[in-house]
Amino acid sequence: MTRLENLTKRFQQVTAVDEVSLEVASGEIYGFLGPNGAGKTTTIKMLAGIMRPTSGRIFIDRLDLQTHPIEVKARIGFIPDRPFLYEKLTGLEFMSFRANLYGLNGEGREKRIQQFLELFELAEWGRELVVSYSHGMNQRLIMNAALFHEPLVFMV
Repeated sequence: MTRLENLTKRFQQVTAVDEVSLEVASGEIYGFLGPNGAGKTTTIKMLAGIMRPTSGRIFIDRLDLQTHPIEVKARIGFIPDRPFLYEKLTGLEFMSFRANLYGLNGEGREKRIQQFLELFELAEWGRELVVSYSHGMNQRLIMNAALFHEPLVFMV
């Protein structure tokens, strides 16, 4: 479950997000619609823990993002507007790096990385540098990385 309580974000004199409260149950899909400047991206960045709210609370799986940031971020899969990929790593190295970030170690780790690369049709490119990937391949790699740790909440 994801819950926002009176979430607000101000940038000097501009209020980008004004006391948004909502609850999204497990299994539900929720989307933000609105014109440019409505606060959609700002809200998602706050949900992902990239941007700190001016006020209000964010709860993921009943954990408060403010008091349990590491635990909450481990439950989130996030694909940003402009994802950053380490282009000097191979696809396999990038996925191994991401696995390390989430503490995914032990038996089956390499097999799981390979399975995910296959799922996203990147297996034959796993040993190639990310810099050689097409735009579409980069998008599939970042989706792969966002879903690999089986997040409870997925944001795009």
